[in-house]
Amino acid sequence: MVWVLSGIIKVLREIFGSDVLSREDIVEYYAYDAQPIKGEIPLAIVFPRKAEQIRSYLVYASKHKIPTYIRGGGTALSGGPIPLVENAVVVSMYRMNRILDIKLKDMQVRTEPGITIDELNIYLGRYGLLFPIDPGSSAAATIGGAIANNAGGVKAVKYGCMKDGWILSLEVVLPNGEIIETGTNTFKAAAGYNLTGLFIGSEGTLGVITKATLKVVAKPKYRVAVRAYFGDEREAAEFVVKLLRMGLDPTAIEFLDRDTLEAVKRYSGLDYKGNAMILVEFTSSIREDVERRLNLLVEILKEEGAIDITWSKTDEEYQKIWMARKAAAPSLGNLKPKYLILDPTVPISKIPELVDICRKIANKYGLIIATFGHAGDGNLHPNVLYDPLDEEEFERALKAAKEISLETIKLGGTVSGEHGVGLEKIETFKKEAGREKLDLMWKIKRLFDPNGILNPGKLFPREYWEEIWGDRLSI
Repeated sequence: MVWVLSGIIKVLREIFGSDVLSREDIVEYYAYDAQPIKGEIPLAIVFPRKAEQIRSYLVYASKHKIPTYIRGGGTALSGGPIPLVENAVVVSMYRMNRILDIKLKDMQVRTEPGITIDELNIYLGRYGLLFPIDPGSSAAATIGGAIANNAGGVKAVKYGCMKDGWILSLEVVLPNGEIIETGTNTFKAAAGYNLTGLFIGSEGTLGVITKATLKVVAKPKYRVAVRAYFGDEREAAEFVVKLLRMGLDPTAIEFLDRDTLEAVKRYSGLDYKGNAMILVEFTSSIREDVERRLNLLVEILKEEGAIDITWSKTDEEYQKIWMARKAAAPSLGNLKPKYLILDPTVPISKIPELVDICRKIANKYGLIIATFGHAGDGNLHPNVLYDPLDEEEFERALKAAKEISLETIKLGGTVSGEHGVGLEKIETFKKEAGREKLDLMWKIKRLFDPNGILNPGKLFPREYWEEIWGDRLSI
């Protein structure tokens, strides 16, 4: 076995040169993503710089059945990039981070997958442009990882997620070594299958994204943030549903429950009122348009009994209002050391019911469940808090998290709106998808990756992966 593994390392060095870390050099970092789920420490990490290297490696890996995990910025929240088979190779895309071309008149940019979303937008800002998909981890989240997980974020109520027209085409290396281009350079295309859409949200199970052509928009010149409190969590959630029917075209609608507000208070001294907060943002390149919508919103908030309504008049005030939302996740450690972050998404009419369900389940299991998120598109993030030193509390947390996901399905929702299934949500996604859908997905997976080398152990239940990997999976 040692001889075989050393042979693999030798081939990796032939393909990637010095851009290889062997196990002796690897810290445990590569066995994790942003969730506290530990996988296997890989045999090696490789850092490709061009698609041809990935082609050579995948041909070799397919032939010798080497488990392979593709990694972007490591910001995934579902265990997506962590290795689950011993002696795996992690392909880190971080060094393929160039902007290859920008077509200003066509409102397009071509990039490699390792550039972060914030880096891309700094570059686009020079031209007055914006790539609007805005996950909370945009400072570290890479374009490739965001595509693979169909990322969304706080602006999804206006701009949607990655799949909603922002990815025009992808260059993808398949496990057999073929390099394909999936789409077109047009905003509309009705000829042939939507292969681009097949790879968006595929979580690294079908191929390796090496280039992406993205649609961009003009960066709005004006913005305003509005904050209002409500005395009751359900009232706040019901207001979101009403707001979405008013035609005000918000860029963001965020919800924070009372446990989240209490955590932020302990973290930053936030002087909150009531039991829930709604944050709304409007953007436009016409000042009067922003002001008109702001005035209408403030009037409606007053009519609905909102408390302590305030809005930004300067950039400093804008940042201060957003601080409460951006501090939500970091502040939870003031309540408990760890938390399970969930990603349920429901039809927008069911947002109030989902808020109620989270509160009821928290009471049922005697837990703190701090819920916040992108209420404008029905996507909330219940955070089930626990002490890792208290095994009994951790077990209750796991039961509560599963129950929230199952109740989400009953509401006609999905267990993941933007984080992906990865490892964490496999069992609840199995319930959501059903056997027929999973079987069809598995046939597609095996068509692209007949030897099952890409991201083994993820997305599909264990019984599917056992066809290929048997008992080698560490799940």
